[in-house]
Amino acid sequence: MSSSLVTRPESVRAGLPFSSYLYVPAFRADAAAERGAAGAVVLDLEHLTPDEDKAEGRRRATAYLEAARWPVLVRVNHPSTGLVEQDLDAIVRPGLHAVRLPKTEHPDEVRHVARLIEELRVERGLVRTIGLQVMVETARGVESIAALARATHTVWGVGLGEGDLSADLGTRADEGLALSRSSVVLAARSAGLPAPVQVTYGGAPDGLRPSTELGRRLGFGSRTVLDPAYAETVNEIYG
Repeated sequence: MSSSLVTRPESVRAGLPFSSYLYVPAFRADAAAERGAAGAVVLDLEHLTPDEDKAEGRRRATAYLEAARWPVLVRVNHPSTGLVEQDLDAIVRPGLHAVRLPKTEHPDEVRHVARLIEELRVERGLVRTIGLQVMVETARGVESIAALARATHTVWGVGLGEGDLSADLGTRADEGLALSRSSVVLAARSAGLPAPVQVTYGGAPDGLRPSTELGRRLGFGSRTVLDPAYAETVNEIYG
């Protein structure tokens, strides 16, 4: 076993000690003025920020990160979009805790983004390491999850995006996601990472607890929510 894997678990636990995350569209970053009980805020420059609002989203993300009073992650656009360089230029700031990388399929994508982050971090004189939270949302990503989890020492965690994955697999049933869920949990554990992030919850309040309790039984360790009122329940289950 390499020395990086021996020393890694302690460092990544320190990097992502959160039970809950609150998604906020980056172009509406002001909505994250109060995070409720969420352990960290995730400003979203990808799916929740329309193309016509991405420039404004970057501007607001920069301002938010310059004045951040709690841990902040940013979900950037996938490298294939040609937007990730602009995203990173806007967000590699003192308040950035980690970058959430969506729809990841290849370790080279992870290493490419990690290099861009590191170059900007050094150039701007930022002392603290900025981690990566790698999200898989396709069949190819699930197949590659073990390699993605070990792509670089700055991978602090992994997670599963089940909406896009369900569409890719052509399934509408929980049973169709069983192998993918287990694969992500196994990969995180094998790589010495924290238990993975469960799929984002944005449904009705009465479904939050049973859905999150299922995630806990399956081996997940945290969850992202769209409503700050849900964070307390998620913390209770995953805390």
